[in-house]
Amino acid sequence: MSRTGEFAHVGVSVHPDRSYAVVVHGATVLPVAPTRTDLDGTIAAAVRTALGRSPTGPFAVTVNLAPMLLDAITRAHSGLPEVAVIRIVPRPATDPALARSPAALVERLVGQRFTVAGGHDLLGNELCPLDRHRLTEVCAELAAGSIRHVAVVAAGSQARPGHEQRVADAIQTAVPGVRISAASEYGGHGLVAREATVVLDCALAGVTEQLVDRCERVLSRLPGEFQLRVARGDGGYTTASRIRTMPVVALGATDALEVCGAAYLKGLADGRVLLSREGTQVAGEVRHGLAQVSLTESAGIGTELVVPTAVLTPRLDLAPNGFPDRTTDAPVASVQQSPELLACVGAAISSPTAWLDEVAFIESADELRSVRRDAEERATAFVTANGAAPGTAFLAEVSTVAVPYSPAGTVRIRVRVAGTPDLGLEPA
Repeated sequence: MSRTGEFAHVGVSVHPDRSYAVVVHGATVLPVAPTRTDLDGTIAAAVRTALGRSPTGPFAVTVNLAPMLLDAITRAHSGLPEVAVIRIVPRPATDPALARSPAALVERLVGQRFTVAGGHDLLGNELCPLDRHRLTEVCAELAAGSIRHVAVVAAGSQARPGHEQRVADAIQTAVPGVRISAASEYGGHGLVAREATVVLDCALAGVTEQLVDRCERVLSRLPGEFQLRVARGDGGYTTASRIRTMPVVALGATDALEVCGAAYLKGLADGRVLLSREGTQVAGEVRHGLAQVSLTESAGIGTELVVPTAVLTPRLDLAPNGFPDRTTDAPVASVQQSPELLACVGAAISSPTAWLDEVAFIESADELRSVRRDAEERATAFVTANGAAPGTAFLAEVSTVAVPYSPAGTVRIRVRVAGTPDLGLEPA
């Protein structure tokens, strides 16, 4: 199985202590052994290896920033900026515990919290009018303070982002130069998960931009033309410009990349791969060469986010030899390569991807088809913006399920789209 074509592709995984890289050229995988193992030296060595393999030069350099971002979140003195959180809900939390994030790592990043009355339900019905007087007070307090990173999350903004947008516009006017992350940009469900996502998005903006800038500077000094890509949490990739505006989507990429890298080395497009985790084995699945992903708790953070990551299950169904002790039609592959190499391979052969997770209200089968078609078209537009060649997008996953404890006809729609890399994108 080859997803790289005639070009040599570079996959890089950036860790706090060192970086790793491989070059993938068709079925050939070349580990890179740089003399300097920092980010600059590793990318330079990988590109030179690729140039030696393919005289036309490597087409793409895909970097996995997830280990660096997770380190920045978990390290006590990482220098991440404080974030002000604005919740737009009908009323403030009555219990102080409900006003905080249940994830200590997320709450540690929060410098201020505000509540502005407003918000909508899942179907976009207004719960209460936006409290403009309170919004004016919040803007004044932010302008007088030193925090310049603001996370905004409104109830129901997935369906009706108006209140969230008005709050963001007011803050932008009152505090020029502020960095704002709005939950409506990510979709998903659950106030806790949506809030954690935008807090991390805000906090990681600076470190992500520094890493991407560094990669671009290294590539600009090397001969040839390259595309710089950044791995996403679902095992796909996005462009450098889009990761600057949505850095949180890079979190959790390592697991998905390892699954995809292991499957590629085994020539497996559909099936299960077994990975080693701290002396035990876990299983991940690939479908159409893409890692199976879900909205699960992100490893090391302590709460669910609304960006999908790989699903890894414990070896509860595995025999002592490491293979399933039950009959399964899906092929199962075990790999011996290091996790770092697998992540680099997964990055090198990754495809552009996009994901939508929304709620809709439908009253007929025709309306359901229309809603799904609209979601698929928007996901296709997103995957094209992430680097897919026009006309190559395909549905990797689509599901429509009823939302419990909601009016009849309320459904949750999830759409995952992937595509073929666009060879005509501007080089980094």
